[in-house]
Amino acid sequence: MASGRLQPVAGPSRRSALCIALLATLPAAIPAARAAQINYSIGGRVEHSDNIALTQTNPMEESTFATDVAFDATQTGRNTTFSARGGVEYLYYTGGLFDDDVLGSLVGTFNWNTWQDRMKVIIEDYANYEPIDQLSPDAPGNQQQVNVFVAGTQFNLRPGDATRVRLDLRYNNYWAEESDDFNGDRYNAALTLWQEPSSTTRIGFTVEGSEVQYDQVNLDTLGADYRRLDSYVTWNRNMADIDLEIRAGYSWVELTDYNSKDDAPLFRTVLTWRPTSRSTLDMGVYYQFSDAAQELMTNVTDPTGVPATPGGAPSPDPSDVTIGPDLYRQRRIDIGYRYNGERFDFTVRPYYEDNDYVDPTAQSEGNYGIGIGGSWSITPSLFFNGSLSAGVRSFDSFDRDDDDFSIYLGLQKILTRHWSLGFDLRHQERDSNANEASYDENAAIFSVRYTR
Repeated sequence: MASGRLQPVAGPSRRSALCIALLATLPAAIPAARAAQINYSIGGRVEHSDNIALTQTNPMEESTFATDVAFDATQTGRNTTFSARGGVEYLYYTGGLFDDDVLGSLVGTFNWNTWQDRMKVIIEDYANYEPIDQLSPDAPGNQQQVNVFVAGTQFNLRPGDATRVRLDLRYNNYWAEESDDFNGDRYNAALTLWQEPSSTTRIGFTVEGSEVQYDQVNLDTLGADYRRLDSYVTWNRNMADIDLEIRAGYSWVELTDYNSKDDAPLFRTVLTWRPTSRSTLDMGVYYQFSDAAQELMTNVTDPTGVPATPGGAPSPDPSDVTIGPDLYRQRRIDIGYRYNGERFDFTVRPYYEDNDYVDPTAQSEGNYGIGIGGSWSITPSLFFNGSLSAGVRSFDSFDRDDDDFSIYLGLQKILTRHWSLGFDLRHQERDSNANEASYDENAAIFSVRYTR
């Protein structure tokens, strides 16, 4: 019998739902748009965990019934493009330890080219669920709905055969269900001058300004409204087997509520190399100012967490996003390798990241680890999937170190063209030097899915 009733977060917010609905109805309102191509799947599962709350002492067993709808949609018109993927999941906890919950996610983009391609209207939405407290385990009671909505325009001019001028204007709206200090608005403008000396090379110079205004300013910290100015040069090279982008410049930040200023170099390198038709190697090196909203948009993961499609390797997600208003210097290196064979797929991604917050009272942290995923087609209708992740996390402002490890193994049986069954095992654990922060959990999941 549970000793207490833990309260999880509620379902998706009204603001998030309005953003998603607006994005979904836009293609139908634009003339000359073709019918959307929609793929979807409906699934149900039964999950039994021996430590559902991820506690160190007094672990409590719980069985969960869940159903979800996952989808991806694309639509292309004469001047419009639309793409979206996401889903909604309903969770029912049979033991009454948690209240029923609804989790929704969406990654959607809509582009409309007009004025002879000189102007582009852009609307995007990023909805996901993230931890409320980054120091606590990622248990059902520690999840909240988060949404980032983006709207703007892009103006393109061509003063010469090899010269481009681009002006980008953006409005962003941030919202989190529990972390109210994350809620706010961002206004951004960027002017870029491009030169294309060859068909494979492009060089650009950009001046970009941003202003962020939060709905609630915490006067006890420096996580407050700020202005930011970036100036950088970007070099792109796109060849048959290699794509390379190098960005270098400088950033200036002013925390407007405290009349405090900071500055730092800006550097980013992203490399993608395809040595064979089945192998891809990518690498990213980052040194820049960043915040939670930017990470949500650039580090998008599979939104619903539903089982991987047959023959597709699981994509391990090595880190969560700390939801809050604080600005930080991000130092990150990640390397990924993917192999897609006829019967075997494999993914490996080691990473290192250090986030140094501008606010000295914030919990600056560093972490490193590795994620591995794979899928093996035992027969044309039977697949074995697995993933493994291991990470180490430490904090600069206090003595805490967490060692996290998880492993997932699953079998998927394709019954017909549309129906499939799955059986999965999951183990996750944390070894921490903080009091009552360690945990160990095992779970078994049986699922059935209809895929169109």
